[in-house]
Amino acid sequence: MATDEFLKKQLGHILNVDKVKLWELPYTETNGKAGTVPLEMIANYANQLNVPEEKVTILLEELRAHAVQKLAERVKFRQSGLATLKVKLSGQLAKRSPQTVHSMEIALSSKGSQLREMVAELVGHPGDQMKLISSGVVIKDQVPLHEHGVKNGSTILVLCLTVSQAEAQADEQLKHDLQDFRHAAELLSARAEKEYDEMDIQIADQTGKPIKLPAGEKKALTLAMALHEKGRQALKKKNITLALPLLLEADKEFRQCSSDIINSVDNYAILCLDIVWCYLCLKHMDDLPDAEERLRSSENFFNKSYGSSMERLMAVKGSTGEEQALFMKLHLLQGIVAFHQQRLEESARLLSRAEAELARLHIDEDKINTMMCLGYSEVESRLGLRSCDGNVANAVQHVMKRREEKAENARKRHKERKRNQIAKHLGKTANGQIVNVKTYETLIRMGYPKGAASEALRQANNDLNLALEVLQSHPEFLNLPDPEPRKKVNITDDMIAQVTCMGFEVEMARRALQKHDGDVSRAVEDLVNTGGVLPPPLPLEEQPGPSTESSPTTPEDEADADQSRKDKEAINRLVSDLPEDEEDYLDITLDEEREFLREYQGLVQSLRH
Repeated sequence: MATDEFLKKQLGHILNVDKVKLWELPYTETNGKAGTVPLEMIANYANQLNVPEEKVTILLEELRAHAVQKLAERVKFRQSGLATLKVKLSGQLAKRSPQTVHSMEIALSSKGSQLREMVAELVGHPGDQMKLISSGVVIKDQVPLHEHGVKNGSTILVLCLTVSQAEAQADEQLKHDLQDFRHAAELLSARAEKEYDEMDIQIADQTGKPIKLPAGEKKALTLAMALHEKGRQALKKKNITLALPLLLEADKEFRQCSSDIINSVDNYAILCLDIVWCYLCLKHMDDLPDAEERLRSSENFFNKSYGSSMERLMAVKGSTGEEQALFMKLHLLQGIVAFHQQRLEESARLLSRAEAELARLHIDEDKINTMMCLGYSEVESRLGLRSCDGNVANAVQHVMKRREEKAENARKRHKERKRNQIAKHLGKTANGQIVNVKTYETLIRMGYPKGAASEALRQANNDLNLALEVLQSHPEFLNLPDPEPRKKVNITDDMIAQVTCMGFEVEMARRALQKHDGDVSRAVEDLVNTGGVLPPPLPLEEQPGPSTESSPTTPEDEADADQSRKDKEAINRLVSDLPEDEEDYLDITLDEEREFLREYQGLVQSLRH
């Protein structure tokens, strides 16, 4: 019962302050059995806790027995090297088991697989249907326990995923999904390391503007963020057994990034909130000591990035309503952690703060429906109304402004992506650099054909002036084919007629139109410059450029193509249900938050006298 556990923690704190050692005489005999407790001590503590003396007597004995047991475990660890771990069950197995907490002895040099086998034997459940977690770290089979941070007295949380054959099949799918998602995230992050790629990998700030990162840092951050997003989607579907391992994997990858990079985006702060939320859903808040540290990390980032009163966020975005939901969730979780750590007054204060923030975030459903009738989505409507304190007219203006900002950012991303796509086909310069697309576009605006511009820049190592000299010295470059993939344009009789009416032959008109993708004005200009004569296009194998000669397909080529297809399918599975809206993480319905708030406010109220 939550109140009994809280009273026991309160009494333990009082005993520490009074320096009472229950494992010594007169409270414990030399043989370890219960000794005597002065009646005046019992009466004093009963008065302090405002509970019957009989309750204090029971709690003191429980605390004494626990202290004697911990002392014996420490002595045994020093003498034999065997650590005593507290194994706590969860999920379906916890519901059917009469005992959810077990003690287990094992050497800390043992591998995770050995602990898994021992737990499986203890509880009579297949080891491959369990996930073991210690202080927010998923225990790996081939890694020694001490490398996971496991110590004598540590708590091991056991996520028991299945109990039936049908659920066993689901568990196999879960393990496959975890491996598949991680593999796909690694593929995606590897693409991010390239200077150009067809995948549109963007890391943006709070306004949606892309953040420029070194390739290596972008790779690491992409892997962490992809795992986080997949875990967050599982969390929204209330699939905690899938969400928590994914989130903890994301946490491990975030920790590989430099602190400067982590502090440039708010993803890690939100990840910490998500992990603690999983702890809460599993009802293990009092057994996972890193919850408080994670919440402190979130709070420090939010205060630094948004401002303690969100003044910096107001200066950047012009509103704070959407992010206010993050602060509400932070204060709610901090209040719950404080409750489990016996800080009752602090818990009450934080829960009251979360309650006030929750009230400000509440939006009348009729107002959401009104905005949806105007053509805005439910998410846009909810976030817009929160940003504007429920004012529909202002919310409409806010959403329209956000749409414009997102559209502008999308245009910039599209332009950047298009340049990256072009860069793929321009090849590299003599000194190994990628051809500068902006300089390439400058030469095109000056009237040079694409093929000539790219070849000149390759030879001139991206130097514009030197490229112009190359073009003057090599007029034959003007007839080089375009390096960019050519769109198939249907050359119509009308296009040909527009060119031949200027006095050019039909075949020359067709060649010019094909060369310039159906652009009549450029075709005419080209024919004028060449005296009305164009050579026939070169066969593909004779066209110069950065591409290599074609060669017969080999079994290795087919295997590479098959692997490439599988990689693309894996990435598509990863991103299939990820949100397109960068503000999706701010769309919190608040229903679960409201339930937890009421539950813990009731617990606090029942213990305050």
